[in-house]
Amino acid sequence: MARNHFSFEKRRKELDKKKKKDAKRLAKAERKAAIEAGEEVPEPVIVIDEFGNAVEVLPEVDETEAEEEDEDETSGTA
Repeated sequence: MARNHFSFEKRRKELDKKKKKDAKRLAKAERKAAIEAGEEVPEPVIVIDEFGNAVEVLPEVDETEAEEEDEDETSGTA
């Protein structure tokens, strides 16, 4: 007789939950380190996905925009 896959699914859910918790812990530690170093930290934006879940998304900074801002700051001082 075949076994049900309840224990497999339970273990998979536990691993997914642990992975998500670790990712949040690392993100929090990175934000805290950036704040202590005096860097500007973008505020997360909460978005509702197609399933109705609230998802926290960090706005991504385009590297070309960041380089342009650095160039503007250096070229402005003479």
